[in-house]
Amino acid sequence: MMKNSAPTFGLIVPPRAGDVPPEASHIYPDMNFIARGLGLVEMAHKDYDRVIIDTVDHAIALAASGADAISLMGTSLSFFKGPEFNDKLIGQLKSATGLPATTMSQAIIDGLSRFSAKKVAVLSAYETDVNTKLCDYLSAYGVTTVKISGLNIRNIADLPQISGEYLLSKSREFLRQSGECDAFLISCGGLQTIGLAPILEQETGIPVISSAVAGLWATVGLIGDQKQRKSFGMLFDHFPEI
Repeated sequence: MMKNSAPTFGLIVPPRAGDVPPEASHIYPDMNFIARGLGLVEMAHKDYDRVIIDTVDHAIALAASGADAISLMGTSLSFFKGPEFNDKLIGQLKSATGLPATTMSQAIIDGLSRFSAKKVAVLSAYETDVNTKLCDYLSAYGVTTVKISGLNIRNIADLPQISGEYLLSKSREFLRQSGECDAFLISCGGLQTIGLAPILEQETGIPVISSAVAGLWATVGLIGDQKQRKSFGMLFDHFPEI
C-alpha cells in the first residue's frame, strides 16, 4: 500500500490498548497517527518504573511501522524522575529510531516557554506525591507553581469518567482561587481538554496549556505544520520550532 503523503506520527501511550488519543484526529485530521500502549495501570512511581523500560522498544516498532517522528505521551511518565531523565529518554528515542522525538513533559515546557510563563496555576489528575514531582520538574525550568490542585486519580482506567464539563467547572473554580499567574496548566494526557482552552482563555486572558493538546502540538511540531489551527487556543497562534 502506498503511504499517504501526510507525515505519520508514532505515539507511545500509557494504556495497554494503544489507541490513538481522540484529540489527534480532531486537531489534525490531515495527519496520520499510529500508537502503541505501555500498559500503565496506576499513576504511581512503581508503575512508571515498570513500564518506562519498554519505551524504546515501542519506539523502534513505531518507526518500523512507518512513523516519521516519535512522542511519548503521558506527562507524568517522563517528569517523575526529573528533567535529566526526560532529556535522556528523548535522546534514547532519537538514537534508537533515527527520528525526531519528544515527550509530553517536554511539550508542556515548550508550551509554557512560548508565552514566557514563569508563574503557573496547575490542575492535574494526580495524587499529592506525583504533584510534588511535577512542581519540582517545573521549577527546574524556572517556572513557579503558584497553586496546584489534583483530582487524586491513581488508576488510569478512571480518567475517561472525568467529563469535559466537569473539568471546565473545576478549572473555573480553581482559577478564581489561584491569584495572579502567567498561564494555566492542566497536566495529564488522559484528561479530555480539547475544548477548554478557547473558553478559559477568553474568560481569563491567559494561555491554557493542557497535556493532551500540547503533547500533539509539540509532536507535530517536530516536523512542522503549515496550517492555522487557532480555534484550539492561543498555543496555535505560536508555531512550534522545527
